[in-house]
Amino acid sequence: MGADAKEVERGLKSESRIGPKAYLSPGAAFAGGTLARDIAFLDHVGEQKRLVTLLLSSVKPSNDEHKRWVRRKLQSLFPGLPRIKIAIWGLTYKSGTDTLRRSLAVELCNWLIEQGMDVSVFDPAVKQLTQEWETKVMRVDDPVAALKDARVLVVSTEWPQYRDIAPDIVAHPAPGIVILDANRFLPGFAKNTRVRYVAVGAPE
Repeated sequence: MGADAKEVERGLKSESRIGPKAYLSPGAAFAGGTLARDIAFLDHVGEQKRLVTLLLSSVKPSNDEHKRWVRRKLQSLFPGLPRIKIAIWGLTYKSGTDTLRRSLAVELCNWLIEQGMDVSVFDPAVKQLTQEWETKVMRVDDPVAALKDARVLVVSTEWPQYRDIAPDIVAHPAPGIVILDANRFLPGFAKNTRVRYVAVGAPE
């Protein structure tokens, strides 16, 4: 509806039955396997007990659809999906690990490759790409280097060092770049007129 989700969040947290510590921030779909496994297990138990668990049953399909947020934004911003360069910050499924299994960023890269995009990636914990990406994805050792000639930056894994990079530094090698940041991890970029910042729950 065009509202700022952060304002809605502040209003909800002012209700005493919810409280200021409630986890209400909108963001990207969840990755990893633990939560998905537990939801599937509880859903199965509900079936065995002949209980209607509409909420549990809807979590996975809802999350699967939300995984496509970046894809939908790209298709909206670039009709027909022309071949452009896209930079990805973060490949691991979460910060502080080198695990790529069930990573949303890996799924996104595979889709971008299928679309014929030029993809460059930076992740401080990933030193070597898989063989299947050897000639299809360019890995760089510096996050700013990944931005050269890029039309879009996707902020994927929330590595803390990304917050040390000023918006002007990002805009210098790629003026007018579109930043897709599902988790609003870099909200300071929203105030920079030299980039276009797009995030879940943020007015565009």
